[in-house]
Amino acid sequence: MRTTTAGQDPTTVRALGEVLAGARLVDLSRTLEEGMPTYPTHAKYFQNRWLSMGDVARMNQLVLGEHTGTHVDSPCHFPIQGPHADVSVGQLPLTALTGRCATVTLDPPPGPDELVGPRALHEWEEHNGPLRAGDIVLLDFQWARTRWGLNEEGFAHLESWPGIARETAELLRERSVRAVGTDCVSLDSGDGGRGELPAHYVLLSAGVLIIENLANLDRLPPLSFFLAFPLRIAHGTGSPLRAVAVVDGAQR
Repeated sequence: MRTTTAGQDPTTVRALGEVLAGARLVDLSRTLEEGMPTYPTHAKYFQNRWLSMGDVARMNQLVLGEHTGTHVDSPCHFPIQGPHADVSVGQLPLTALTGRCATVTLDPPPGPDELVGPRALHEWEEHNGPLRAGDIVLLDFQWARTRWGLNEEGFAHLESWPGIARETAELLRERSVRAVGTDCVSLDSGDGGRGELPAHYVLLSAGVLIIENLANLDRLPPLSFFLAFPLRIAHGTGSPLRAVAVVDGAQR
């Protein structure tokens, strides 16, 4: 049995508490609400009031897909080959979506269906140092800032969004990053990356997770710390996330 001195926190717990006390937490998740944009072929979100005879407690029934709102794609989401082919979201370790976070802001914003090449990553590295193995890379396409909305107002979010080119996905794979995120509904462009879906096939086959529909990326500095935990869904191809970035409190 491990013991600590009475009234004292273990060193790691104390240090973590001090870091978080001086940090700023940025919520990167979309609110789950009816009428929110979802990938055109995916299930929609519904919240039904649930009335139960004799129970005074209030409750709702949620009907949603695994890829609703801010969510993660697990490797088994696509028909890939190799050792990661059958990895479901329920098998991911708790550390799967925790780590140093590199936020790459694409400025000027890419156009409709544009495929972003590796240059954006190289320019980020020139200013911030090389990407590291295990990094979580968030790509701010500046797409959702004016396009996210409910019902018809959100249709613009689902039309001709930009994505990354195959060469960019291959570079991220070579850097051995842990996950890649986007503020768009998919990391592949609205035309499916010219119909090849390179981001999903290149990254998921290497065990690199994909995070989609992120929010508030404009509030992040180039480097922060990322935390997100998927639901433990058996055989799940993905899961909604509550994604958070930990930012130095001195950075505004």
